[in-house]
Amino acid sequence: MANNADEAPELAALGGSLVVNMGTVTPDGIASYVKAAQAYNACGGPVVFDPVGAGATSLRRRAVTRLMSDCYFEVVKGNENEISVLLGESAAQQRGVDSALSTLSDFEKASIARKLAARERSVVVLTGKTDYISDGSRTYSIRNGSEYLGRITGSGCTLGTTIAACLTAQRNDKLLATLSAMLLFEISSERAAKREEVKGPGTFVPAFVDELYRTSKLAVAHNKSWLASAKVEEMDMTPAKNF
Repeated sequence: MANNADEAPELAALGGSLVVNMGTVTPDGIASYVKAAQAYNACGGPVVFDPVGAGATSLRRRAVTRLMSDCYFEVVKGNENEISVLLGESAAQQRGVDSALSTLSDFEKASIARKLAARERSVVVLTGKTDYISDGSRTYSIRNGSEYLGRITGSGCTLGTTIAACLTAQRNDKLLATLSAMLLFEISSERAAKREEVKGPGTFVPAFVDELYRTSKLAVAHNKSWLASAKVEEMDMTPAKNF
């Protein structure tokens, strides 16, 4: 939660990860994001980029262009509109942080993630009802998660920090680390939604925090029982032939 980028070199030396969340866009803020990310880049620390509302304004479009050119991100996470803007394939006007209704097929959405991942040499997470994750060669769909995640504030930010934590723990395979974080996060949300005391978004939040804690404890103890509900599929990204 550091806002002063002058702290970044010392924080990076501690061996953790950085999340750059583009929630607030100001000239000073963008300069701080760049300085912080470059500090982590310099010492090999993982950096996660969340280009919030990337297509909402021309200012945000310029900001993401600078960040993508001046920094390296191990993981880029965003909804379909945001990832399309980063790829340069969206002319649609984004309204706030939410993604517009999609007209793309599963294959087309996965292709957007795969293209950006290959270009940036990063892992790309395209979030939605179905999530798509790719490192440019391996591509997966994830069909876990609760609808309540879209009804509360900060779920995307929390997912970003969960990914960053897993990247810190598993640096040999950033796709595996990111996939693990996605499953931990989304299966925990499903477990929370099923709890008897959960009646809506307000009661979901504390239950979700509890389930994230419980599921992470199982993972640390090498208890894989929670993974039984994982809905992950490796996608064949070979284009269909027209005869």
